[in-house]
Amino acid sequence: MEEENPNSVYVKGDLLEELFLRLPLKYLGICKSVSKEWKLILESKSFMERHLSIQKSGRKILLAAHNCDCGVLPSRLLPESSRRFQWGEEFVFLHCNATRPSMSCDGLVCIPEGEWINVLNPSMGQLRRFHCPSLLNPGQNSTTFPNESWSSYFPGYCAMGFGRDSVSGSYKVVRMLDAPNYWDILDVNTGQWRKLWKPRRFKVDVGRKSASVNGSIYWLQINRHNVNGSIYTILGLDLDKLEFHDVQRPSLPKGIMFEAQIVNIGDCLAIAMPQSSAVQQYQLEIWSMHAPEETWSKTHSISLASLGLVESTSFTPVTLSKQGNVVFYDNKMRLFKYYPQTEQLQSLSQDICVISPYLENLVPLQTQQVEFRTGITCIRRCETETTTDVVMSQSTRVNEFLLEEFLNKGIDWLWKNKFKLGAIYLFVRLLYNCSGDTLFLATKLILLYCLVRSGSCCNIIKTLIMMKLSSIIGLSL
Repeated sequence: MEEENPNSVYVKGDLLEELFLRLPLKYLGICKSVSKEWKLILESKSFMERHLSIQKSGRKILLAAHNCDCGVLPSRLLPESSRRFQWGEEFVFLHCNATRPSMSCDGLVCIPEGEWINVLNPSMGQLRRFHCPSLLNPGQNSTTFPNESWSSYFPGYCAMGFGRDSVSGSYKVVRMLDAPNYWDILDVNTGQWRKLWKPRRFKVDVGRKSASVNGSIYWLQINRHNVNGSIYTILGLDLDKLEFHDVQRPSLPKGIMFEAQIVNIGDCLAIAMPQSSAVQQYQLEIWSMHAPEETWSKTHSISLASLGLVESTSFTPVTLSKQGNVVFYDNKMRLFKYYPQTEQLQSLSQDICVISPYLENLVPLQTQQVEFRTGITCIRRCETETTTDVVMSQSTRVNEFLLEEFLNKGIDWLWKNKFKLGAIYLFVRLLYNCSGDTLFLATKLILLYCLVRSGSCCNIIKTLIMMKLSSIIGLSL
């Protein structure tokens, strides 16, 4: 029977998990290679969910678009100087096209483009692309859906959603058209699309973004104006049961504005919209829903008088800190921060395109892994890269590989046959009595390389003797 080493220390799995939760993300990848036990802990569903929960309760970080032109700027998912502290906020910049609409959930970002769906995990440096089936309606075009302050159209003019199934833990992408009574859904884990039917009474506004909260995706639809204001509905989709349902609406005293947006703020479903007061000053009202009762209450009323609004503007809240501070942006890419204690509204930036809160999510995407320091090729390059560019890139990598192999093996061969080569060279010089400056210079470089590479006195002496022989026959070093 094998005796246990009294000096060995065994750390239980529960304690290891607690230690891992306190490590920075870049060290967790190293820990996976230590042992199978550590790898199982770090890749377990419970650990990833606990890690994500800690991220949500920690310091709020903003993920913003680093608008790129791949002909000029380096192409990588996160630039090396991606983290910046400005105006008391921390930003992480994603290398992508800032004008392209996107969706986010738990730190993952979904960017549709044409016939492709891009899902990114910026913190893990991963990107996965999915080809999507046609869901285009020939009757829908840009003239059918005019641009408004609240609108953000996805490819094909379809309503989209991106969220996480709270039961299976898989992330899913949803696409819907307003007219047909069908919709399709993509499971990011399996890469499979499914087409399902939906009742015609469930309608959506294709120009409005959705919100994902606690395993469901929500859409806001505002129908029309009447005497009592606009009629609106909130549609919810359970990603586990794949069932639609009507959501209880808040009782808005002044009705709803077309500029209203449905968002996830602090893991709660919320509606943010500007309202004009009696003195014609705008306020941003935020109504939050309390689950599972689906009751609503007004949580914020932010004065926008200092902005001097003269036209309709849509606002989207992004983060809510423990102190109650709200960071939000408008449809003109202006970023603001509201302090409820002092009722102060601070303008942070005029040109930063904020995507979502930045969270370190450990969920793996089944795709190629890249180093953290280099990142992934940016979305713009994936879209415009041609077949010729791919072939040239592969050809360049092959040439670099062959050159490296030639240098490594060639130098080893020269070292093993250094004396034979030196004797052949001296014989040729004595036979033909030619200058051969270029050839002799190459020989000197080979001899110097042999001298540097050799570590024994014998080889050094032999090399010096060869150099002396060359000087005896009239060749100057």
